[in-house]
Amino acid sequence: MPRTNIQRLLLQLCALLCCLPLWAGGIALESYHGVEQEGRLSIDARFLVSLDAMHENALLSGVPLTFAVEFTLTKPRWYWAWRRVADWFDPTARIEYRLSYHGLTRSYRVGVGTLYRSYDTLDGALRSLGVVRDWMVAERGSVTKKLDSRFAGHLTMRLDTDKLPKPLQLGLLGDAEWKLNSEQTTVEFEEAQ
Repeated sequence: MPRTNIQRLLLQLCALLCCLPLWAGGIALESYHGVEQEGRLSIDARFLVSLDAMHENALLSGVPLTFAVEFTLTKPRWYWAWRRVADWFDPTARIEYRLSYHGLTRSYRVGVGTLYRSYDTLDGALRSLGVVRDWMVAERGSVTKKLDSRFAGHLTMRLDTDKLPKPLQLGLLGDAEWKLNSEQTTVEFEEAQ
């Protein structure tokens, strides 16, 4: 093979490798902030969600995708362990987002609880999918500061494959390609000013 063909092949391979992250789906935490105010812990966060061709094809075929944002209180450990025994305090909080596509209207819908919002493009729907604002992870009065301890916990977002249709779940057993998870991030809470 002539030298120019090898160089051209290497350039094409490099270009392909540079584009792979655009094709691969994933979830990344872009920003977050935890606030402690009057015994209430709340979080603002922004996740970046991208789908690969496999997830996008499933969505376009009518399979709704459910994403879960989860927070687990980890610090101070003595506090949440004591509260859990004392009054069934659950140190975890969860929000579910449901992303679906409607072929008749050619629009994407993002739902949280009973509230839905429609988007013309998948990009618009994905941008709204990962936004968490003033999410109360511990109710007012359920946390009290003792011994000048700081509260902290782990925050993640993932595709909840347990919410997929049952036949699809059976076909996905052991299939790592369907898993979309963000890295587990530690959030520390600052006192509100």
